[in-house]
Amino acid sequence: MDLRFIEIMRTIRIPLELNAKPGGKILIITDTRMDPLLWQALAAAANGMGLEPTISIMTPRKAHGYDPATPIVHAARDPDIDLCIYLTSTALAHAPITDELLRTGKRFILMEELTPAMLLPGGPADADYVAMNVIGEKVAKVFTDGEHIRVRCRNGTDLAASIKGRPGRAFAAKVWAMRASGGGGCAFPDGETHVCPVEGSGEGTVVFDLTAHSVGRLQEPIRLTIEKGMVTKIEGGTQANRWIEILHQDGDANSYNCPAEIAVGLNPNVTPTGIMRTDKKLYGASHIGVGDTITLGGTCHAKLRLEGVIREPVIEVDGRVIAEGGRIIAA
Repeated sequence: MDLRFIEIMRTIRIPLELNAKPGGKILIITDTRMDPLLWQALAAAANGMGLEPTISIMTPRKAHGYDPATPIVHAARDPDIDLCIYLTSTALAHAPITDELLRTGKRFILMEELTPAMLLPGGPADADYVAMNVIGEKVAKVFTDGEHIRVRCRNGTDLAASIKGRPGRAFAAKVWAMRASGGGGCAFPDGETHVCPVEGSGEGTVVFDLTAHSVGRLQEPIRLTIEKGMVTKIEGGTQANRWIEILHQDGDANSYNCPAEIAVGLNPNVTPTGIMRTDKKLYGASHIGVGDTITLGGTCHAKLRLEGVIREPVIEVDGRVIAEGGRIIAA
């Protein structure tokens, strides 16, 4: 067997060990834009653990947040499926099927935009997930107990929002229950703590300077103006114009909701590559969402969900600094 395949299979086994038991049935959802080596290694790892994997392959969705092909949606609903794994080129975390899975008590693992390189030794999937969970839970408690959040950066970002009554959640490859039903999810590679701010409360400016959904590594910053919880202006170069086109073509006013999420990355093994799967998990960085919040327990039902990354933000909760200069400060 190829050594690279063995290394990938060893690493991709980690989230299965954390979230599945022998005899469990898992559904692997993938598409033709993904490297087949990934689903092959995942299926082999599952078989080696006494799990029963089913692989479903579709054509790529046209944008992040769109449901899988209808037959795959039906397969995800099957009561015999214990765990759904999104091994796709577009993010399904905020697709309608995910909200349905949460409501019905099902679990999922996000592996969108995964590449074989991410799974090799020393990469973001090979990080210390126990340590990330420890610091992540400390930050999550600060979010849960807090009322106001502010994100600033020397790049021009200055955003404030209410988080009163909204829970913080730490994610490091272990499924976190997100509904009373027991439904929940995580990601892999992983490492973030997030909070879903109160819709309509966001005010200020966000400047993404590292990576953003649908455009990759940023050549020029994307600047968002947020008023009363909605994006009212998008400025920048060609990549900013691409965001404008995506949101205009979608035609859904709710897709401009912002901030739909504010998160801080926990993973010290991330080296930015222009792929959101891992760049948004970069230790000390922050990603901020635009659009749907239903999956996170919010109230905004939108067709789209887009995110961008700020490399070195200052994040404050009720005046207490949580992250600054690419470091996390959580006592």
